[in-house]
Amino acid sequence: MDKNELRNAKVFLEKSLPSISNPIRDLEQYNTPSEIILDMLNHAYISNYIQEATVLDLGSGTCRIALASLIFGASKAIGLEIDERFFKYCLYGEETLGLKGRLLIIKTYINENLGLIRKNHIDIIIMNPPFGVWNRNADRRFLEYAFSINPKRIYSVLKSGNLNFHETLGNRWGYGLRLINTREFPIPASMIYHKSRIRRVKVDVVLFEK
Repeated sequence: MDKNELRNAKVFLEKSLPSISNPIRDLEQYNTPSEIILDMLNHAYISNYIQEATVLDLGSGTCRIALASLIFGASKAIGLEIDERFFKYCLYGEETLGLKGRLLIIKTYINENLGLIRKNHIDIIIMNPPFGVWNRNADRRFLEYAFSINPKRIYSVLKSGNLNFHETLGNRWGYGLRLINTREFPIPASMIYHKSRIRRVKVDVVLFEK
């Protein structure tokens, strides 16, 4: 996509994708910004990775990433999410965007015994996992579960400052790491402990690839 197409896509995603409200602190529920979703999906699109792919999003929230992946050409998107409050937004987005029948939502914590998600049956995982601030090592658990499914590629948003650790972790599972972009992730004040109107966290947008 050229700059104009990316700008138009960003506006479309911002207007069309459902947002999280009343987040739960320990689940680190934050809306993935449209520009970060575009970092991952545009890279997958121009690399011919996403066309007709089966995409999995871990901790899918309101299915912003899953729905956007379908818009970019995935044949099917699966969201794993424990908080069923968001399911109605996922289903509404699926219907209003004309994607009926292509989105599957599963209520679950990530684990290795999920019968509906079988190893080697997912093409791409695209996710914004918890940063591990309130739930220590949550980011690592999400990554290790993603690696265990053995997709060809995993796009992820990770808190900056740990690239060496994430690269070493990926190497143990047979994945190389590529840095796609580094951005600021704005977190609006939405919980009583938030002192600033918007807190900006530096994040790395990465691709793990076999």
